[in-house]
Parts: sequence; C-alpha cells; structure tokens
Amino acid sequence: MKHLTKIALVLLAAGTWWLAFMQEPSTKSTTDSKAHKVDYYLKDFTVLSMAENGKPKQRLKAKYMEHFADDDTTELTLPEMTMFSPGKPEVNIYSETGYVSSDAELLLLRGAVSILRKSTKDLEPMRVNTRNLRVQIPNDFAETDEFVEIFSGNNTIEGIGLRAHFREPINIKILADVRGKHVIK
Repeated sequence: MKHLTKIALVLLAAGTWWLAFMQEPSTKSTTDSKAHKVDYYLKDFTVLSMAENGKPKQRLKAKYMEHFADDDTTELTLPEMTMFSPGKPEVNIYSETGYVSSDAELLLLRGAVSILRKSTKDLEPMRVNTRNLRVQIPNDFAETDEFVEIFSGNNTIEGIGLRAHFREPINIKILADVRGKHVIK
C-alpha cells in the first residue's frame, strides 16, 4: 500500500508539472510584422493643401519625414507649417521636430517653436516663441501650456499657455501670468 501511495504521489507531481509546463507562455522570440518600423521616408518634402476656391490654405514642409505603417503616423525633422489667408501675410510656424496623427488632423510641434507673421502697411511684424505646440490642422487652431513670448513691433507680451486661431481675424489668447510691455510712439 505504501508503494501505491508513493507511485500516486509521483504521478500527481508529474501531472502537475506537465500542466504547469503546458500553461507557460512560449519563450520563443516572435517577430511582430506590425512593429513600429518606418515603411517609407522622404527628404526635403513639401505638402500643399488647397481651399475650396483653389487657393493655397496650408503648406507643410520638413527636412526629413518618416512614416510608420503600424499606426499610420508621421515623424518630422525641422518642420515648417505655413497658413495662408487671402489678402493677409502668411503665418509661418517652425519647430525642431513634429508628429502628424494618422488622420492628419493633429500636428504636434515639439521642442522650440517660433511663429512668424510679416508686416503689412497696417500691421507690425509678429513673432511668437514657445515650446511644444499642438496644431489642429483643419481649424487653423494652435495651443500650448508652455511659456509664451509675443513680439510685435516694440511691444512684448509674455505668459503661460496659448490658444490661437490663425483664420481671419487672428485671435491669440495668453492663459495665465500675463505681463506686457507696450511702447507708445
């Protein structure tokens, strides 16, 4: 009887070991065909989108672009976005790097960002310096939660956070800790 108990215990242990072994995940390395890999890249590229009237609406340029097949996103190096408004000076936005969402509706401009608008006979030139700007491409809307400096002529405004619509009329709002220096001529 003692022999039978020992055999039963050995069989039970072997069965438990076998079940545990069968439940373990495979340790074989598998390559995922959907890994985050570049499927194509471009150097010195430009994309121009048009308004319904056939006039240029926006232009996106970059020194280098990588597209990823798994999530259909795009990474940019030294991107420049230009927004056009009929009869008004164009608005140019520059940054160190960028990211375009899969639906091409969101542009994340990362690192140092500069927004420039040239002068006209009625408008002083404008420069905005900030970091990490989110641009909603279809709406010409940009925002950041970072420190912002705006220079227009001899006037300076600075603060934390920015919400800006670049369609006419241009509307820029600084969200907090706003300070300004205005020079009266």
